[in-house]
Amino acid sequence: MTLAIYFAITFGAAGLSLIGRISERLAIAIGLVGLGAASLAAIGIDPNEALRIGGGGLAASAYVRLFLILGTVVGTILALVGLAAGSRRDLPAVTLGTMGAAGLALVLPDARIAVIAATASGLLGVLLTIVPTNGRAGATVGIRVARALVVAGAMAIAATAWIGRDLSELAAQPVVFGLAYLAFALAVAVRFGAIPFHVWAARLTDSVPEAALPIVTAWGPATFAVVALAWTDASIAPLLVEMDAERALILAIAIASIALAAFAAWIQDDLEHIVGYSIIGDAGFVLLAVAALDPDAWAPARTWILAYAVARSAFAAWAAAMRATYFTGRLSDLRGWALRSPVLAVAFVIIAVASIGVPGLAAFDARSDLIQLSLGGPIQGLVLLLAFAPLLYYGRILVIGLRRPDPATTTDGGMAGGPSLSPIDMTDLRGSLGRLWNANRPASAVLGACAIAVLALVVTAGGFGGPAAAAGLAPGLEGPTESFIPGPGDSVDGGSPPASALPGEGSGGPSFAPVPTT
Repeated sequence: MTLAIYFAITFGAAGLSLIGRISERLAIAIGLVGLGAASLAAIGIDPNEALRIGGGGLAASAYVRLFLILGTVVGTILALVGLAAGSRRDLPAVTLGTMGAAGLALVLPDARIAVIAATASGLLGVLLTIVPTNGRAGATVGIRVARALVVAGAMAIAATAWIGRDLSELAAQPVVFGLAYLAFALAVAVRFGAIPFHVWAARLTDSVPEAALPIVTAWGPATFAVVALAWTDASIAPLLVEMDAERALILAIAIASIALAAFAAWIQDDLEHIVGYSIIGDAGFVLLAVAALDPDAWAPARTWILAYAVARSAFAAWAAAMRATYFTGRLSDLRGWALRSPVLAVAFVIIAVASIGVPGLAAFDARSDLIQLSLGGPIQGLVLLLAFAPLLYYGRILVIGLRRPDPATTTDGGMAGGPSLSPIDMTDLRGSLGRLWNANRPASAVLGACAIAVLALVVTAGGFGGPAAAAGLAPGLEGPTESFIPGPGDSVDGGSPPASALPGEGSGGPSFAPVPTT
């Protein structure tokens, strides 16, 4: 029942918020209350719950619970930061719909259905956020984003449907299985906007405010990636089929995204584009996990996904707070920002540490493991070095913040005075509260950014049991199931017998024997 409560709140509140858009304040109130209730419902999810529905059902796990808790809590803070920074008023509804569909994708044991839900989570964000209120340009961006998500979803659905057929009587060439894997892996790349599929994600930053960006480009794609990892570990990794060419292509896309996105962020002059490219760059490490095809990549990949989504949300919240404070996001107009806003400077340093990490932190070690598992030789050392590439744009932003402000070009939003505590007129309570909120919008945005920054550092360090939850087995209706096929001599934790060497034997999946090439 805990899962049903979570879905009822997220989808119900999202629907009510949309219906209530006739009244802006009502829609915002419903959305924020729904996010708060969804956060509490996520905390109450039973990680061992399995709900049967007909021939299928839903199954939770500790990782699913933690993912939804972090997603809804971070989404709630982002919505508040967005309101303070003057973002789109439908952000609470966007977050509710996206996290509801994301939760549904994560608790569906059948990858074929889970892919549909994960695709819907992205489309919900597009339909609610990218609306043609900005004229033809806004509609064009929305169409491009929707097209990218539909293409990615179609490729993943085709791959899971093909592998999910009854293949017991089918003799297939190994290349067919390689193509199915490649289709799903490319779908993940398109979903994240990885280079060279980044055009839609780059254009998205022109229409979506900073606070809304992580919901569409980080949390939604992260859900898609978790489903992809479960599918590849269960259906592709156990195959005795060479996939060197397919893996090489995915690795090339991952490395290009890590390197080129960092460079693109470094040369940008506005914070929203820097945030957008930083999300693309860190997503490259998720692609390394998809390309690894190694059971050992399961835990570090899911650990990195959690840290990645929260840290990039913190960076987006910080960018929104900067805009609320100084009324601009252009670096050329932000000289001396760190000197005038020490709180924002401290939050920025925390975010940089959380997103890059230091040895010993769970996210840093997870990323290092992914590099070692997916790459070898000199290229491994190069990518380890590229992991520190974000220092380029972080350093540039900080250097600008430490320069002497130029009164001729620098805008000051008045944050130096701190929160404003004007007296409340009880005869005009509504007006007084409105004036108090307007006077404290910059301070509220800064407070929200600091909260997510601290949360990101805790998650990066392995807090809330993240690494243990990430190492857990994939959920199933009969309890957690193996997400990969153990090799010869491997044993399954808990004393249960090892799985068969072929997928589907004793696991309910497809059974087939690829025909070797001659």
